[in-house]
Amino acid sequence: MMKHAAFGFTLIEILVAAFAAALILVAVYGIFQRAVKTRDHATARMHQALQRERAARLIRDDLRNAYISGGVLADTLEGGPQSEKSRFPGYLRFTTTTGRDHPDEAYGDVQQVEYYISETDTSTPENTASTSEAASSTDSRSTGTLVRALTRDLLAPTPDTADEEQILTNVKTFEVTFYDGNTWQDTWQITDTTPDLPQAIRIRIQQAAASAQISTPTPLEILVSLTTEPLTSSTTSTTGTTP
Repeated sequence: MMKHAAFGFTLIEILVAAFAAALILVAVYGIFQRAVKTRDHATARMHQALQRERAARLIRDDLRNAYISGGVLADTLEGGPQSEKSRFPGYLRFTTTTGRDHPDEAYGDVQQVEYYISETDTSTPENTASTSEAASSTDSRSTGTLVRALTRDLLAPTPDTADEEQILTNVKTFEVTFYDGNTWQDTWQITDTTPDLPQAIRIRIQQAAASAQISTPTPLEILVSLTTEPLTSSTTSTTGTTP
């Protein structure tokens, strides 16, 4: 009587198969992990690019619509390396006609705009993404957040607290220079005794890298020329135009 041979896997074969499956899983996991990191880095770079584009657009629009008539509502243009709002250098304040109508407000289009670097607030939505990663690669004491502060009620005896809008994170420097027709000046201020206006304003913003995996972005530069037009009230009006 013939006996049928029993078919099966030996222990060595099972161990070899398990080891091969483990290698495949490790390789798949490594590819997946690299894909996730690539996606995160691409998302971070896209977010940074969109943030820089929006910040440049806001600053450029404010400067293009700068309105300095010397009257009660539009008499402000001040800037320089020393900030009045924080320990970070760089400050710019002027009046512009970029105010938007709101059903709950009775203000006109003339408003005061301030730009300066404030202390970084990690609790804001702009800084919640990759906070620990950014903190490990960037010294929070050397960077801040570029703020756009708006004052709508220019007739108030005591101006209300300006509404601050954070427009750019990881900012190291905010440089403002003014062209007087011959050279670039670091400071400028409109007063009763010095009512002259610059011919152009240049802004240069340097950011730090958001993480160790992202390279340091190139400086963001904005240049807007100013033209002066006389008003019928014998004062001067300034509106910004692109060069």
